[in-house]
Amino acid sequence: MTAAPNDPRSPVTRTSKIGLWGASGSGKTTYLASLFVAATQSRPRRWNIAGENQESVEFLTHKTNTLTEERRFPKFTQGIQNLSWTVMGTTERTVKKRFGKTVETVPLRFRLDMLDAEGGLYESPSENRDEGDEGDLDIEFDDVRHGDPERLIDQLTECDGIIYLFDPLRENKKGDAYRHFQWALQNILSRAARNGTIDGMYLRHHLAVCVTKLDDPKVFHTADKLRYLVTDPEDPYQFPRVRDDYAEDLFRKLGELSPTRSAVKVHDAIQAAFHPGRVRYFATSAVGFYLERGAQRCRWENFQNVVRHPTIKDEYQIRGDINPINVLEPLLWLGQVTSR
Repeated sequence: MTAAPNDPRSPVTRTSKIGLWGASGSGKTTYLASLFVAATQSRPRRWNIAGENQESVEFLTHKTNTLTEERRFPKFTQGIQNLSWTVMGTTERTVKKRFGKTVETVPLRFRLDMLDAEGGLYESPSENRDEGDEGDLDIEFDDVRHGDPERLIDQLTECDGIIYLFDPLRENKKGDAYRHFQWALQNILSRAARNGTIDGMYLRHHLAVCVTKLDDPKVFHTADKLRYLVTDPEDPYQFPRVRDDYAEDLFRKLGELSPTRSAVKVHDAIQAAFHPGRVRYFATSAVGFYLERGAQRCRWENFQNVVRHPTIKDEYQIRGDINPINVLEPLLWLGQVTSR
């Protein structure tokens, strides 16, 4: 029997438009590819994701299979993809009763219109790129096959929430996080000001900042030395994760380790452009940590799930099953705080 629209058992249906922001190589495609696995592994509540159109279904199917079955990283996005999924789960809702109030668990369903674009589009079309800048070499901004950076800025401006992926490994090597970030931010601010969607001095967007590749030894050991790592008592495998209230500190500490301190300027720009109550930081890993076959718990001394390919130069492979860390959480947070 289907519940009536006003019945407390009826699903809470919400719609949000979420954009994905990050430089080339920051892991945007891999992040999206790991979403379905993260949803099905979620605890204590289960979540599920269904594509709203065939493109979204095929994206999840193909990219997820590349990660889980082939144990390879999917190819990066070319151009702009508009993907749409329905996220289904449960939430708690206060319901008025005759003699007071009670909290009930009810279905929660919200639609996420995700915008995924190649990293090179987050940089000025007129800017000269170095020949060694991986992933940007073949991007021609006058070629419609690769997308339009102006269209990307327009769509990001219209988003309710944004997931910004910060890759500390790229930043440590190239020190260019601020160069990529500030061009897009300035253009979003300009569009929002012209559209009248500035909230005082801040953008109206909610922003989830994700420090990626927590599973990499450099990031993992930095977080460990800072005593930021904990385990979730409800996680049977005891995978390490960064305490929620330390994720922002980790972002800034990693930024201070980069040769240009570029990410420190990104942190300052976020504080200037986004309302502090609308920003949350997460430490994430799309592939997660290695779990030995038959093991009941993750061994921190053998955590690395990504290793160099034994025969192919500059190629990496995934050792075992993927166990995404904090991949679904930013999406759920944005979906719940921005939905309408």
